[in-house]
Amino acid sequence: MKPRVCLLPFAVLLFILPFPGTVALRLLALAAGLIVCAWIWHKQGLPQVPAKTALLLWGGCALFSLATAIDPGYSLGEIKNEIGYAMAAYLGFLTLTQNREDANFFVKALILGSLVLGVFALWEHVSSDSAYWNERGLAGGSGSYSTYLLALLPALLWAGCVLPQKHRWSVVSGLIALQLVVAVLAGQRAFWLVFALQALFALYLLRARGFIAISASRVRAIGAAAVILSVLVAVAATLKRDTVGWTQDPRLTTWPAVAARILEHPLVGKGFGRETMKKAYPDLLSRKYPAVWHAHNLFLNYGIAMGVPGMIAILLLFFALLRKFWELSRADDRIVAMAGICGVLLVVGVVARNLTNDFFQRDLALLFWSIAGMLLGYAGHAKDAPARA
Repeated sequence: MKPRVCLLPFAVLLFILPFPGTVALRLLALAAGLIVCAWIWHKQGLPQVPAKTALLLWGGCALFSLATAIDPGYSLGEIKNEIGYAMAAYLGFLTLTQNREDANFFVKALILGSLVLGVFALWEHVSSDSAYWNERGLAGGSGSYSTYLLALLPALLWAGCVLPQKHRWSVVSGLIALQLVVAVLAGQRAFWLVFALQALFALYLLRARGFIAISASRVRAIGAAAVILSVLVAVAATLKRDTVGWTQDPRLTTWPAVAARILEHPLVGKGFGRETMKKAYPDLLSRKYPAVWHAHNLFLNYGIAMGVPGMIAILLLFFALLRKFWELSRADDRIVAMAGICGVLLVVGVVARNLTNDFFQRDLALLFWSIAGMLLGYAGHAKDAPARA
């Protein structure tokens, strides 16, 4: 039994992760949490690490990319930030989420942070004369916020199982509704398409695993309604933000050019990091669209950075996590099964969102690994509990 103070650093991390300008506090919380974990590792040993082989391959490809990096110093720093810190969070939550009380404590911190962030976003919208999202506001950019929601929503679904309150599902439903209202204000069309995909997976898995008892025809009707509504909101977001149409999107010309450049040297890249394209291939940048300074696709960015082996490594990593969560969704323990379902939604959402951009870095990558570690940590300790008893 751990005192709650041992969980406090990582709870603080979950609370502050989505807030802009909190890098120093994040690192302080991460360091304090690792000190606690080191003490637990000394007493109990290291936890089992799901997807360990895929993680080692991912890290190995990143380190190997230093040999051909155009800016080795930059790439080494990115490896530290995107792999080192991420794995610290992953291992930390695997270690500390040992029972329902631990999960409840972390989930409450995540919910509290999302509530404060959502209130900031709503307040800025109401107090502003503009109908557009404040990209430099207290709630962060619209792209970051919408990506944050795609990782948050599966965790909120799991909260319906782990929170002790009697009316927890009503609370969770209200929280999800609030964040969807904020998502409308953010005006990110990609969010709604990915959210529809998550909703379809959720409907299928919740019915298949016995969490909801509705007919297949009703599932299809609800799924179709979710897709249609999401498409309509995405179209409305395009019109509201004066975004270029789908056929005029600069990414449609950038992606083939980036793919061709990767195939020129398929086995090696130009060094780990999202800015590698800008550093190595300035001719691929667009003067008309200065925001397209990277490939706007996670896997193409990995190809530029580490070649085809890097693309395969990150694909295998996501596949390994997805397979593990899918297995957990079949568990007899209802909370473990829900952790598996929410993990599937987490991976699907993050991968799909990063097909048209690359937010798998810094705070949003830390959030992904923190939630994944929390879900897998609870499931792993629940599985070991009978053996310890």
